[in-house]
Amino acid sequence: MVRFLPTLLEPLVAGIAAAVGVSHPAAAAMQDPAPDPACATVRVAFPAELSHWSTRAPLTAGNAPRNAPVLGIGRAADLRLAPLGEVQPRIAPGKAPPAGSYAGLVMFQVPRTGTYRVALGQKAWVDVIRGRAGVASSAHATGPRCTGVAKLVDFPLRPGRYVMQLTGAPTQLLPATIVRVK
Repeated sequence: MVRFLPTLLEPLVAGIAAAVGVSHPAAAAMQDPAPDPACATVRVAFPAELSHWSTRAPLTAGNAPRNAPVLGIGRAADLRLAPLGEVQPRIAPGKAPPAGSYAGLVMFQVPRTGTYRVALGQKAWVDVIRGRAGVASSAHATGPRCTGVAKLVDFPLRPGRYVMQLTGAPTQLLPATIVRVK
């Protein structure tokens, strides 16, 4: 019985480590399940800037800028979005969202100039807005295979407060994070 104890405790230790933000080898096993069957047997190493992806907290996105919650840089969240018709966008979305999709707004504070990356767990349109103007993105990519990250968009940002406007999400729950990459 004693020789099986480490095997039985490994998920518990990994869960505690993930909850307090400490790296643990078994934490990789707690990553989001990826829908690709080829990923079922793959242990993925996340890029350093996305190491917090598997420790997301629930957060209800706002339906207008005045009630948009704050998402901290380097924090990941499972954003609960609203039906598209219930959201008042800050600006017209850069791409027309499909009927029946979901949307929401979050605010974030940029402490210093740099390139910031928005990572999303599913395809959705993302606009980053300062004041009443959208910020042009500088790069787009798909997320690393088997990580649960579907989309990456980079924005060159200066210090200040921004609104991240998400539209066209196919489901109500959207994993998301914002990180500084340069």
